Amino acid sequence: MIRYDDMNWADLMAGRDPRMPRSQRTQGRRLMARARRVSQALTVVAVLSALLAFGVFGWVAVSQAANANEARAEAFAAQATASAETDRLKGMVKAAQAYNADLASAPQVIGAPLATDGTGAGDFDFADDSAYQKTLDWGDGIMGTLSIPRIGLELPIRHGAGEYALSNGLGHLHGTSMPVGGSSSHAVITGHRGLADKELFTRLDELKRGDPFYIELGDGETLAYEVDDIKVVDPDDTKTLAIQEGRDLVTLVTCTPIMLNTQRLLVTGHRAAMPGEVPYPDQAEGDSHPKQVTAMSALSAFGVGSLGVTVSRRRKSRGLPARSFHSHR
Repeated sequence: MIRYDDMNWADLMAGRDPRMPRSQRTQGRRLMARARRVSQALTVVAVLSALLAFGVFGWVAVSQAANANEARAEAFAAQATASAETDRLKGMVKAAQAYNADLASAPQVIGAPLATDGTGAGDFDFADDSAYQKTLDWGDGIMGTLSIPRIGLELPIRHGAGEYALSNGLGHLHGTSMPVGGSSSHAVITGHRGLADKELFTRLDELKRGDPFYIELGDGETLAYEVDDIKVVDPDDTKTLAIQEGRDLVTLVTCTPIMLNTQRLLVTGHRAAMPGEVPYPDQAEGDSHPKQVTAMSALSAFGVGSLGVTVSRRRKSRGLPARSFHSHR
């Protein structure tokens, strides 16, 4: 029997029990050493895992912050671009308003000059008038879009009253105000009527007093007008198309009657507030019957007249410049 007072306490503290065989004590020391190594390895792995986790989360945080900064920079750049574009578009409208002010301050000449032989084959595009062509051009000569909910019409308005403009929408009568609204302005928009393959202004005669129509500009602004006057005049009667001081008017012009085209149908509207005086475009009363070209319209294609109508010879006899009140069938 081994007595405790005979034991080596240093051996006991080191895990060496003198009561155990030497081989067992050696194996025990090895197991304890292995346990310490495993513990140390686990500690290292835990530390490395923590460092890796911190690194991953730190990278994600930095990446997100960088992406957020980049997104903010892109948003600011897009906002600046949009602001610059808005300023450019607003500038075009201001230029058109200045054009209108100049027009209202001088004697107004409406229509196109006749050819020297008096046939009316003038330049209805007014391509040589660069100031006119450059003002209010949103692209492809488009000045804006006219919409008339009552007859389901929505067409682009282009400079001049030449064939390209009138075959692809509506034209603007040179010598009248640009269609941007404003006091002492009177824009005149012309269109074909009675074509077999296009409706255009064929149903313009269906409009009644009180009906609204709208002009949308390239900067997104929409101008509303309310029909207050409908009349039929002779081709050389341009008094109705003149600028009226203090008023904001738009007149829609086409030829009448269909097939004969001997007179002009004028539908004039004054500027109206939305929604107080007239509804917003999408709330206005729409087309009451399907869009279609009537048989009368098809037949009228065979009776079309020339694009220009010669002004009364009385203007020549009075020594006035020969002009053409250019409207269309």
